[in-house]
Amino acid sequence: MTHNLSELAVRLLFWIIRLMPVRLVGAIGAGIGRVSALLDRRHRRIAFRNLTRIYPERPRRWRHRMTRESFAELGRTVFELPHVYLRSREFLRSRVSVEGEEPLHRAMAEGRGAILVACHHSNWEFGALMFSILGWPTNIIYRRLNNPALDRFLKTCRERFGAQLRDRNQSLRWLPKSLKEGDLAAIMIDQHLSTGTPVPFLGHLASTTLFPAIYTYKYHTPVFGVALHRIGRGFRFRLQIWPIDLPAPTGNKDADAFHAMSAMADSFASTIHARPELWLWSHRRWLVLEQEKELADAVYGTP
Repeated sequence: MTHNLSELAVRLLFWIIRLMPVRLVGAIGAGIGRVSALLDRRHRRIAFRNLTRIYPERPRRWRHRMTRESFAELGRTVFELPHVYLRSREFLRSRVSVEGEEPLHRAMAEGRGAILVACHHSNWEFGALMFSILGWPTNIIYRRLNNPALDRFLKTCRERFGAQLRDRNQSLRWLPKSLKEGDLAAIMIDQHLSTGTPVPFLGHLASTTLFPAIYTYKYHTPVFGVALHRIGRGFRFRLQIWPIDLPAPTGNKDADAFHAMSAMADSFASTIHARPELWLWSHRRWLVLEQEKELADAVYGTP
């Protein structure tokens, strides 16, 4: 009963926000995000510590500002979700320009599908939705919410243009068939994974999934990076798609997967550095370095 009530509350809130101008709700969300940066000491400290790790040469004042602005971007993104989940395909498509789709078309014409890797950058939910808006058959690997009723509602919103969400804790037996049918498989690679492998991310080892590397080598599937760039602070974006060149396999599966994931992670560095405030700094991305002190000084190690 509690789960159903929470779903109804979220549905009602979404429809109320959906009726408001999207730029206004984005500005409200950004303001709430900045207030949260003041009140949420734990996540503010995580964000500041992460920024200090990656930008030690930057002034302390700059890192504090980036911390606040990253909270603002998160708030803006969250408050935009009712528009992302409930507005029409035509409205959403009109707010995004697409760059780099032609190489994806050529790769897909070969009939082996493609793997998309992405990060929690800008409005990442909108970025994930864009591929089904563009008409691509897409499978998105996601983490199921603890609230089943709320998970069903959000899953319906995410799948409404034809994408399929796949629980990351379930079997991947669907994947080979999906790739052979010419589908896309999308996954985030910038989350700490307790069972992952330490791979350099922005120059420091972070526990990372090896899934994209394993499957691209096994099925000779091309890999593309994806990033949604916010234009200014409004609800206008540029979707960037780029092919990622991976090292030729050597036969050492562990080393090959490590170097392939390193190449994928490196391909996002310029995007994050260009506008650091758009990335999710409040996540403990480098938790492995806090847990295993002997790794703290390692940068580009070997598996």
